Amino acid sequence: MGNKSLGQIKIKNYPEEKNDLIISTSSPEKDKEIVSKEKQNLKLVSKHNKEMKDSTLIDECLISHCFLRALEKQARQEIIKEVSLYLVKPNVEIYKQGEPAGCFYILRQGSCDVIVNGEKKGEIEKGNFFGDNELLYGTHRQCTVKTTSESYVWMMEKKNFKKVVEHILHITFEDNNVNMGKLSLFSIASHDQKVKLANNVYRETHLEKRVVYNKNDVSNCVYVLKDGGINIKKDGKVISSLAKGDCFGVLEVLAKSNRIYEAVPKEKTHLLAIPVFWLNSLYGENFRSVLALSIIKSAFANNPSLKKLNLKFLDEIIDLISFRYYEKETDIIKEGDQKSALIVVPIEGELIDASTNKTVCERNNLLFGKEIYDEDTSKSSITIKCKPYSLLALLKSSDVKQHFKCSLKSLGEKSNFIEQLKKVNLFKNFTNAKLENLSRKIKIEKVPNGKNVITQGEEGTRFYIIKKGLVDIFVKDKYIRTMNENEYLGERALFFKEPRSATAKAHGDVEVYYLEKDAFETVIEKNLKDYLKDRLYLQDNTVQLKDLSYYMKLGSGSYGNVSLVKSEKNKFFYAIKNISNKQILYGQLHLNLELERSILLQIDHPFIVKLVKTMKDKQYIYFLMDYIKGKELFDVIRDIGLLNKFQTQFYGASIMLAIQYLHERKFIFRDIKPENIMVLENGFIKLIDFGTAKAITDKTKTIIGTPHYMAPEVILGEGYSFKVDFWSVAICMYEFMCGGVPFGENHEEAMDVYLAIINE
Repeated sequence: MGNKSLGQIKIKNYPEEKNDLIISTSSPEKDKEIVSKEKQNLKLVSKHNKEMKDSTLIDECLISHCFLRALEKQARQEIIKEVSLYLVKPNVEIYKQGEPAGCFYILRQGSCDVIVNGEKKGEIEKGNFFGDNELLYGTHRQCTVKTTSESYVWMMEKKNFKKVVEHILHITFEDNNVNMGKLSLFSIASHDQKVKLANNVYRETHLEKRVVYNKNDVSNCVYVLKDGGINIKKDGKVISSLAKGDCFGVLEVLAKSNRIYEAVPKEKTHLLAIPVFWLNSLYGENFRSVLALSIIKSAFANNPSLKKLNLKFLDEIIDLISFRYYEKETDIIKEGDQKSALIVVPIEGELIDASTNKTVCERNNLLFGKEIYDEDTSKSSITIKCKPYSLLALLKSSDVKQHFKCSLKSLGEKSNFIEQLKKVNLFKNFTNAKLENLSRKIKIEKVPNGKNVITQGEEGTRFYIIKKGLVDIFVKDKYIRTMNENEYLGERALFFKEPRSATAKAHGDVEVYYLEKDAFETVIEKNLKDYLKDRLYLQDNTVQLKDLSYYMKLGSGSYGNVSLVKSEKNKFFYAIKNISNKQILYGQLHLNLELERSILLQIDHPFIVKLVKTMKDKQYIYFLMDYIKGKELFDVIRDIGLLNKFQTQFYGASIMLAIQYLHERKFIFRDIKPENIMVLENGFIKLIDFGTAKAITDKTKTIIGTPHYMAPEVILGEGYSFKVDFWSVAICMYEFMCGGVPFGENHEEAMDVYLAIINE
């Protein structure tokens, strides 16, 4: 997403009062300074000694806290041990509005006033906590707290409070992760983004009638209702009732304003709170636009008609979407208006039938999706208005059509074709931009029942994807099989001048997408076309041992020889690795080879060695792979010397692309080093040797790899995940530029290398 398409959200007709949330991003050194300043008016009374009644008071206070109540009893006892007691004299400011937050407090004795913008807003009584919100949500102090009498407070410093928060996030992660996957608000987020969100979502418990937030409170997070119920009130009047899965607090966050509503639980309620500072960290300073776009995309994705679209098209037209806030009931679609003229998504509030007051479109859904997709010109038979205090996203269908020079339905057809292209092995590693260019060349053809789509023996010029219906395949008039919707045929015609090897006949009326060879060649440059030709050979698993002619030995490894062979069937060169059955039995290699085989067969990436198939005879197991004509990166960097910045970036990024591909498929490599990376004659890389690779879902503990390139967490054996591969990439990049590894360069013994990595 470019910055151009993500301008800050502007909400029309929104209350003028604004609040710029100051997000705190201080370092540990700065935190010490902040804590020291906040403690300057406090006098230490007792660091550890507590009476039973004090321990009980602190424990009850923690249990009553909407977030800290998630702590186990033992963890609460540890906090009770750590908090210290301080004396504060009368008329002393414990902390001041606008300053960075340093500590969390519980009032043991005395009283304090809460002051906002010089005006008293409330009082803090014995047994109540304060100073927690700013620490939780990463903001500066939103009020001043001043003692009205001699007071005693239990206090915890920011660094310890952070540890408590991290502990709670750790014990609630699994549940949060499950919930994030179900939230429509983040349904279009990537897997990694959902995991990061789950790591930083606060689970809060609110009791009946105890407000979640008040009018004019700072909008420091977005809430999702996990269970229970919430009433949204305006001036004491209920304007909306929310149920499980509903999101709220979005309006003010998008508008960068203080709260204009009051949120009150109807019963014991559990919420997921997503802090603004974390959304800012995850999505960048334009997170408000990303959040609004997520909601709109979710509404499209939930609509049976519009979900056919590739929702990335919305990224391009964010500037065409207007956001309007309505305090009163307002007509949005009038009786007689064309249904498909306006795309409407309620972000807050909902749309109702003006005559019956029945809901016609709930929040985070979309009105008249089918009519909009089909460009239906029918008129609305009712007037549709929004409820009071609604925020709507509005987009004119004509603006979309003008921008893309086609209708949404045409965009949908194109999106569907792109999705089908991604399933074709030949095209699945294409960039979206390249697929988009190809999609502009597609055409649709209707094939009547019994007519041939392609005919055996004719020279092919088209590649087909079945859009609708069934196609029967015949070879020499003998029925072979039936192909279903979204399957493809004829891809070799795009590359080779050869006769069709089979006949494809319509079984019933059929619709197909097709791409002409001439059109394909206007989009695909020669180098890419040559590469794709090679991929076709590497995806041909019909090659047999009897088809292969031996040319030369390429090398030998621990478990067998690697040779260059040529297929007499397709005239293509392959590399073949053979491992003797005796060696497999003697070395108990069955499981290792089966694991390597299963991983490699699932992988098809330009920067990773390709396994075509495995074969066997009475003596050997064979791995038929692509022939990599090049040298190990280990030898390359020793031939040319130190790499410059650009070369290091090129090879580092290439390795990372291969690793990212593996990680997306839940494979961890665990032995990234220059010896396991081949450099081809054209300068690009191939990752080889999957003997240490493994499929994981979370963590593994095996100590494995090459010592100098191993991450500390691998050596410690306490469990590690995918990130250790990136550590190894970074070690390689250091070696490219500096000529040696950063840790243990002068050590040969593995244990000495391990100690250097851990200690240094």
